[in-house]
Amino acid sequence: MRGSEPMTKAPRPPLTYRVTPRQWLAVDIAAAVLTMAWMVFSLRLHPARVVVPSPGVVVASVAATLPVAVRRLWPLPVLAIVTVAISALTAVGHAPLKSDLMLGMAIYLAAVRLPRTAAVVALVAVEAAILAGLLTAAATTHDQSEMLHSMLAAAAMWFVGTAVRERRRYQAGLAVQTAERQRAEAERARHALQDERLQVARELHDVLAHSLSVVTVQAGVGRRVGAGRPDEALRALRAVEEASRGALEELRRVLCLLRSDDPAPVGGADAPGPAPALAPPAGLADLESLAAKVRNAGTPVRIDMTGNVTAVPPTAALTVYRIVQEAVTNVVRHSPGSEATVQVRIAPAGVRIRVTDTGRTSGPGGAADNAADLAGVSGGHGIAGMRERAAVFGGTLEAGPLPGGGFQVRAFLPVPATATGRVA
Repeated sequence: MRGSEPMTKAPRPPLTYRVTPRQWLAVDIAAAVLTMAWMVFSLRLHPARVVVPSPGVVVASVAATLPVAVRRLWPLPVLAIVTVAISALTAVGHAPLKSDLMLGMAIYLAAVRLPRTAAVVALVAVEAAILAGLLTAAATTHDQSEMLHSMLAAAAMWFVGTAVRERRRYQAGLAVQTAERQRAEAERARHALQDERLQVARELHDVLAHSLSVVTVQAGVGRRVGAGRPDEALRALRAVEEASRGALEELRRVLCLLRSDDPAPVGGADAPGPAPALAPPAGLADLESLAAKVRNAGTPVRIDMTGNVTAVPPTAALTVYRIVQEAVTNVVRHSPGSEATVQVRIAPAGVRIRVTDTGRTSGPGGAADNAADLAGVSGGHGIAGMRERAAVFGGTLEAGPLPGGGFQVRAFLPVPATATGRVA
């Protein structure tokens, strides 16, 4: 069997992107030296001959060519020297087409490197200098009928250099925008991950904290009364079993929601029959069953709810359920044996929640004696989690002790409700 196919090679960049700065310098030097020899000695191939001009023309030809070799180091001084030299050659009628190559190379790099305003000033200065040479030649009866090519060549190469500069600026701007977009996407992904982790942590806290608190209380009761009152110990164990089973079901539902992209049923891919449907999320109708579980744990809970339960959106109903669940769990943790009252008022303006307890009491079976056992159960995030849940809907939550003893949790969720009435 053949191995995996090799990865597709990345395309090679253009040649101009592969040439190093030293190689560009070598190209400039070679072009400057060859053009200087061509201009100074006026080489001719047909017929082959060498003509040596006057010393002044030689000096001007050298000044118009050799500085181009270092144009990448000093673009503006090189352009100035080359322009003055070609203007002088134009004035004496010795500015051949070969000089346009040097002038074009110099003004091109100046247009690429200089800011736009400076590049425009440089172009105007170059054209003015060459025009001055043309006027001088005309005044001294030199034939300059074809010397306009230097001005045209300078203008053409300036426009090319300006286009290259703008294109590079555009590409640099695109690169900056891409980098900023990637940073923004990474930041959004990081915040989304943090929000997802916070939501998962909140759900697991709400699911497990309540059941584990009930289990802890009932296990402590069973341990203390097991020898003398076996019937009460059995009831405590039964409450532990029910709370544990409920916690497992809730935990399985949360994990199934986290694995929403997994089509396999809970029993595995080979399990017969269709995948079981996920249980609907808890809501206001489940508050009575929640109260029953807490009552079985030894904490009396009374539910007082008014309003149209079906008028509350499911997400808001789940939030109300979680807030009540956390509040009564705190009663079980921190005030075992006290009475808890849950009031839920559903109105057009929103849903109001009030959970109060009568304060810590002690009774038969050592319920209050379990306070030390419950001290390590609370993680200290319950009230903060309830406040965060309320804030998602733009609501508020307050929690604190009551003046006459006990504790109170009050919350308001400004969710719309269409009708009110007494809930049976």
